Amino acid sequence: MNLHARRWLLAPMRQWRTARLIHRHGPSLDYDTAWALVTLSRSPDEFAFVKQATREARPIREAGFHYDDWNSLSTRERTRRQRWLKRHGSTPLQQLQVDELQLLNAGLRVVEWGPAPG
Repeated sequence: MNLHARRWLLAPMRQWRTARLIHRHGPSLDYDTAWALVTLSRSPDEFAFVKQATREARPIREAGFHYDDWNSLSTRERTRRQRWLKRHGSTPLQQLQVDELQLLNAGLRVVEWGPAPG
């Protein structure tokens, strides 16, 4: 049984939250990063587990928040993000309230929406 299937069996709510985060955030958020963010947000005491899983999944690279260039996005994606920000007031990742120090320590590289133009 692969890792993804085991996670669904052992922690279905966490997997559901991960899938919802990917759907809300968009294509720039991969599964492993979304899973780590949800885990850090909901269970900060599992930081060591997230750190180990992150290091096994990929080598450490530029950790922390990195921002999308809104000008390079399609019109549809820009509109979707603007509607989201208008409705919710913050990005899906900001709603998780995971601070950048945790990301740096865990070795996570997260592509955030960044500020909307205008």
